[in-house]
Amino acid sequence: MAKLSNIERHYWKHKEDLRLKRRHGIVEYLVTMRYIHDAIASMPHKPRILDIGAGTGRYAIALKNEGYEVKAVELVQHNIDVMLKNEPSMDAVKADARCLSFIPDNSYDITLLLGPLYHLIGDEEKLKALREAKRVTKPDGHIFVAYLLNDYSILTYCFAENRMAKLIEQGNVDSDFHVRTDSGELYDYVRIEDIDRLNAAAGLTRTKIFSPEGAADFMRTQINQMTEENFQLFIKYQMQIAERKDLIGAGSHVVDMLIPDAPDIPA
Repeated sequence: MAKLSNIERHYWKHKEDLRLKRRHGIVEYLVTMRYIHDAIASMPHKPRILDIGAGTGRYAIALKNEGYEVKAVELVQHNIDVMLKNEPSMDAVKADARCLSFIPDNSYDITLLLGPLYHLIGDEEKLKALREAKRVTKPDGHIFVAYLLNDYSILTYCFAENRMAKLIEQGNVDSDFHVRTDSGELYDYVRIEDIDRLNAAAGLTRTKIFSPEGAADFMRTQINQMTEENFQLFIKYQMQIAERKDLIGAGSHVVDMLIPDAPDIPA
């Protein structure tokens, strides 16, 4: 048996199929789906949807069941196996987000990139995935890109675990409190200015940016203890504040909604 990569080992251990079905994940899922549905509603025709880094198919299967043509691309075979167990007719392909050569240019109306950039370390690797997403998306299409936020890691894994001084000493966190991720590590973390830099380099323009779960990830214990009535109110609250600039960094993730820049017209 071939040796598993860090990502494969992670998804064998952490059951992705369950994450978006727990309360904090339900908030993330419902808010994100709202924005996907908004993008769908803005289109003059029924869109073709590409889900890159589809995991176990939480979004891909739901959208397929709504009647849309959906292709799921996923790197981890275990996740594909779970996806096909849940939906045997799902069009699922094992592939890397950085190389989608089997997909023609301008093929999809909506492209989801809701996981790969968590695991791609550094600008160069992220740009490969962003440029591929741009290439396969129609000029009038929409691209959704999710990132892990730097300061979530700073607060939860550095300060909360009383490791900050040691991590700075080791060079894992710089003097500006930005996580420095080495190649080969599982996650990379960004700030909004990092995302802006990537968009400019990839030739992508933001239409919206939103926090899919807000404080739900920080408040897992409290969320799980809420009555159903209060939990539904929390979802309503997050729907309302998802784009608030003063709260956009309050969660563990952020989702960037993008359109391809118009191509340069030769003189």
